[in-house]
Amino acid sequence: MSKETALFIIVEGRDFDTPFYEGVAKSSGYVSQKGYQVWLIEQITRSVGVAGESKTAGGKAALIAVYDQYKQSDSLSVINSSGRRSIAFCADRDVDDISKSLRRSRHVIYTPLADAEACAYIYSDFARAIGRAASLDKESARAFAEQHADWATDFARLWKDWIELCCLAAAHRAFCHVGTSKLSTVNKGTFGPPIKAEVDLAKRVILAKSQVPATEHAALEQKVKERLRRVYEAGRARRLLGKHWIIAYLLHILSKKFDEDPVTLANFKHRAPIAFLDALDFDASWATYYRRKFEALI
Repeated sequence: MSKETALFIIVEGRDFDTPFYEGVAKSSGYVSQKGYQVWLIEQITRSVGVAGESKTAGGKAALIAVYDQYKQSDSLSVINSSGRRSIAFCADRDVDDISKSLRRSRHVIYTPLADAEACAYIYSDFARAIGRAASLDKESARAFAEQHADWATDFARLWKDWIELCCLAAAHRAFCHVGTSKLSTVNKGTFGPPIKAEVDLAKRVILAKSQVPATEHAALEQKVKERLRRVYEAGRARRLLGKHWIIAYLLHILSKKFDEDPVTLANFKHRAPIAFLDALDFDASWATYYRRKFEALI
């Protein structure tokens, strides 16, 4: 660790996470004063193979593995002549708190929503962001935002069955067509109402592909259902929505409004992350979640 840097922030995402966590850290005067650096996990895990080529391991699995190494060596925090130096491992929550246990450490900081991109999509100035991402004029963007003021909650309710299936598949460690990076196969036309027969079929596939003992299936399913019930009843269902789902849903509601206008929808998937990041106010209350956790490590 550098003697001049109080907080090292390790992130898992290659393109989006660095500017996102830079913005969060910079929003804290205390963290800025003490000094911080944001590192990709791939910068930590880079190695050179026998042929001399550079090899890297990235993603959440690598991030947690490095955390485990630092924890084992008691190196998550050190104190030198300049004060305390700590490492924060910033991981996407995904649906891990529903499907399995999270790492309980103040050094592992999970996103308050499913992932960092979801924070931008949900916490940003929606009218401003959607206008830029979809090439809308200010009046059209404002009207669209007002019409879809509760879009994230509406979406989470619409896909409740699919979300439950994805959590169940993750809990069962079942590798199949059900997963948080995949679009619903149980809703009519992807964004229509759920089809019970498809829900039942998907559940059977999950159980058939499960890597946990059959004796644990019923208890595991009940645990997932109960955790999800609490999230929905608390009005926090939108926190289950990840970046892949959100982009697809925003494209869906834009298409319905603008009849698949080629100007509006062209390259939306590529423009949206940056547009929503630019419309995110890092000084707003949502970022207090991060500021408190970062400051507590210094």
